[in-house]
Amino acid sequence: DTYDNFLTLLTKQLQNQDPLSPMDTAQFTQQLVAFSSVEQQIQSNKRLEQLIDLQSSTNAYAAVSFIGTDVAVDTDKIMLSDGEAKFAYNLDKTATRATLQIYDKNNQVVMIMEADRTVGEHKALWDGTDYFGNQLADGEYRVAVSYEDDQGKKYTAPITSYGSVDSADIVDGKVFLNIGSIRVPLDKIQKITKPSSDT
Repeated sequence: DTYDNFLTLLTKQLQNQDPLSPMDTAQFTQQLVAFSSVEQQIQSNKRLEQLIDLQSSTNAYAAVSFIGTDVAVDTDKIMLSDGEAKFAYNLDKTATRATLQIYDKNNQVVMIMEADRTVGEHKALWDGTDYFGNQLADGEYRVAVSYEDDQGKKYTAPITSYGSVDSADIVDGKVFLNIGSIRVPLDKIQKITKPSSDT
């Protein structure tokens, strides 16, 4: 390894130096300091690799522990499962007009309805029907809520999506949770709950 190579090089240099012109003391000291630095760096790298391995193991255990939990996620993507999708939207200001739209994976509007116009969080349950009353297939959709205040200024409400984690992935050391086809990083998770054993 690098440590052994450095040691071999230093030894060869000492063995082959000119006896009539030995290595300058200051130069030799510099090489010893460099030798010590190389040794410390190698040890640091080994410890860093151990920490990375430990972190990967911890992430793997964390990923498994999330499976089967119900989560609230900071995302506008919603998962229609068994004809039901739960989400919430939050208004910062009282609205004079508020519209909720749901889009399919092709970004086509499938449902338009009036949204609550009062300030605060509003939970919603979509039954998976479009504006013609047709039942849509389970899968991934997107929800958007736009509203206007009494001055006509337009806003977009942040969305919280609710779902159950059915699998998890570790990508580049980071844990991602999967709610159906929706993949979300841990930092987007707002709340985690274990489903009740009665349900």
